[in-house]
Amino acid sequence: MRWLLRNLQHRVHFALRHPRYSLRSLYREFISADERFLTSITGVPAHKIRSFLDEPTRSELLVDCLREAEVIFRALKIESADLYAKKVLVQYAAIRGFEPDVVVETGVANGVSSAYLLSALEANNRGTLYSIGLDDPEYLPAGKSLGWIVPAGLRSRWKLVVGDARHLLPKLLSDVAPIDVFIHDSLHTYEHMFWEYRAAYPYLRKGGLLVSDDALWNSAFREFARVRNTHKSFEVLGSFKKSVGRSPVSRKSKKVQKPSEV
Repeated sequence: MRWLLRNLQHRVHFALRHPRYSLRSLYREFISADERFLTSITGVPAHKIRSFLDEPTRSELLVDCLREAEVIFRALKIESADLYAKKVLVQYAAIRGFEPDVVVETGVANGVSSAYLLSALEANNRGTLYSIGLDDPEYLPAGKSLGWIVPAGLRSRWKLVVGDARHLLPKLLSDVAPIDVFIHDSLHTYEHMFWEYRAAYPYLRKGGLLVSDDALWNSAFREFARVRNTHKSFEVLGSFKKSVGRSPVSRKSKKVQKPSEV
């Protein structure tokens, strides 16, 4: 429950504007739905998942960089995403429990999610995060570069690629495959979301994890998961594991097949 106490004023205002969503989130917290969700995709016991969810509030490096970002956003009167949102905590806990070696994400912006993911990899003492993001000043505070929130102390496990995922993602996936976790958090249109899922899925290892932010914005995640005959979801965060059938790549051979159509 520590995450609820962070940015409390912001949460109260959000709850007043979105009462149904907030009540549903509190209900999920009460019945430990998120712990069960994470246990189902990582195999880690719920009590350990709970400890993972509390870890970021005790990470001095992560908390300091988020507090600094809060001050900047407040001074600029920027209505930013919640720096302590439950969905980024869920991603953190998923990475802690899943212990991946290769994580690929699309969408960086200020770098909030990237900072949480890198903090989880650092806690695991293993893994690399490959991020693709557009260095678009429209979505960044003046004078700040892509991923500026990520502190220097967490950047050793980070490979940041600047540009359009449409152009860069296929080659990156081919270069680093097989991947353990793919996270979509870029353009949330039906066409782009479905394209990213379809592009990434063949390069996931057997049992790999596909995660999508804002999965309820449209039907792309739901339809893709239905085609793959699997669906695990967490509110606006969607996730499922790749079936343990034939994998298109192996780290030993590094031979990559052409991605198949869905």
